[in-house]
Amino acid sequence: MDSNNRALFFVLGYNILYLYDMITVSATTDKIEALLDGSSTQVELVLIGRLFTENGMTTITNLNDSNGTTPVSISGSPSVNQKIFVDFISAFNNDSTSKELTLRYNNSSSTYILFKVSLAAGEKLEYNSGTGWTVYATNGAVKNSINQGANAPTSNAISSVVLGGDITNNNAVANTMNDVTGLEFVCEASKTYWFKFVIPFTSAATTTGSRWGLTATAGTAANLSYTSEYSLTSTTTTRNANVQAFDSPASCNATSANTGNNLCVMEGYFKPTADCTLKARFASEIANSAITAKAGAIVYYQKTN
Repeated sequence: MDSNNRALFFVLGYNILYLYDMITVSATTDKIEALLDGSSTQVELVLIGRLFTENGMTTITNLNDSNGTTPVSISGSPSVNQKIFVDFISAFNNDSTSKELTLRYNNSSSTYILFKVSLAAGEKLEYNSGTGWTVYATNGAVKNSINQGANAPTSNAISSVVLGGDITNNNAVANTMNDVTGLEFVCEASKTYWFKFVIPFTSAATTTGSRWGLTATAGTAANLSYTSEYSLTSTTTTRNANVQAFDSPASCNATSANTGNNLCVMEGYFKPTADCTLKARFASEIANSAITAKAGAIVYYQKTN
């Protein structure tokens, strides 16, 4: 098995190739496999490489979907006097929950782990022969590891999601909670998250109040604790300390400080009881009177364990 070779000379006829940082599949019984934790078939797999034979080189592209019960070969095995050089691997989690993905080298008698990762919904693992392994968050940014070894320090990496457009709640029924659609992040069960939502909003009138809270797409609020604070008058705010329930508080305040320049901040910790998405929610005090969460609102979050 030639795996992650730092320097490899490979002779083809009279040509000599020098390869650096390249995963190679050399024997007819060897292959690279993707193995899931048995819970899904929604990880999309792409491998791009080069097949070298005695007669030259051809580019290969293999497309596969994961199998929730058995390993899936993503490279195939070369024939006699052939070698496969892997240039690129992509594994995208197209499911709604996190997946434990293992990429391994199988030489028919033993398996060797190349990379193992927990991918949240919408995250992607990439291998590039020039740069190695990289995990991408749902927003396309490089994701930093949380732990490194048994006594690792906590990562200080903070991710963020920005609201791309205005979201309006002018429900015909007063005090009806709606999602701030798009202002959310994916959580793994039993992991702890710090979060901070910062939401500028407008009101149809200063006599129209609002309420702001959070909800999750699965599980309970058993391990949720946060403080919310949002505009009330020009000099005061509504503050809800130690909120420990979804869609809380139960009622709106009575006014907004301005029609065009209000702010809501919600900050705290959440340890979900199930894989889920944590979302911001809001309501208008007056039926058919708009409260609008403005584009540019942001949520910062960090998985702390």
